[in-house]
Amino acid sequence: MRSSGRFQNEAEHHSEGSGRTPHEEPTHNAVVMGLGNRYFHDDGIGIIVAGELKRQNLGNSVLVRSSQNFDLELLSELRGVSRLVIVDAIRSGTPPGTITKYVVTPRHTPLSAIPGLHSLELHDLIDIGNLTGLLDSPVTVIGVEPKDCRLGEGLSSEVEGALPSVVAYVVEELNPGFVTFGSCGRPERGRQKGGPPGQPLPPV
Repeated sequence: MRSSGRFQNEAEHHSEGSGRTPHEEPTHNAVVMGLGNRYFHDDGIGIIVAGELKRQNLGNSVLVRSSQNFDLELLSELRGVSRLVIVDAIRSGTPPGTITKYVVTPRHTPLSAIPGLHSLELHDLIDIGNLTGLLDSPVTVIGVEPKDCRLGEGLSSEVEGALPSVVAYVVEELNPGFVTFGSCGRPERGRQKGGPPGQPLPPV
């Protein structure tokens, strides 16, 4: 689970292997990454959203993936994509089920300033991708405020109620060529679009 510590709101709030080598150009233009662990209640929202999206006809240019973690191996598979959307459970201090959109902007931090590999956060991996050229695409994070990330299956009623809106917002991002990711996470850098940070987005 992540918190909204270092990402800044760039937007608004709403109340398994690819089979290619790391340097091979992808056949898809956009990637949606659902992050989380469905055995920790609301932390599984990203995985569940990815499952819902896989049942939709998003076209051959969109790849939907799910993973417990966003790591260096996963990062290496994103070379050449034009858009990345991450869906995750993110603690931002808003009511459970609130949907928040973050647009991540490059920090241009020297690699020497990035912590050791065992303490990398999502924002650190995005920085590594930008600095090494592995990730040269806009990154949007769609976060859902969790209520319960303790051990156990099933979403809380608040997060489950937000599920259709989360799916709709990801599809909306993809239509103009955008993409998204997810997990109980920490938003980091970005700037509010169309209003002050923390403004809830209406359910779809």
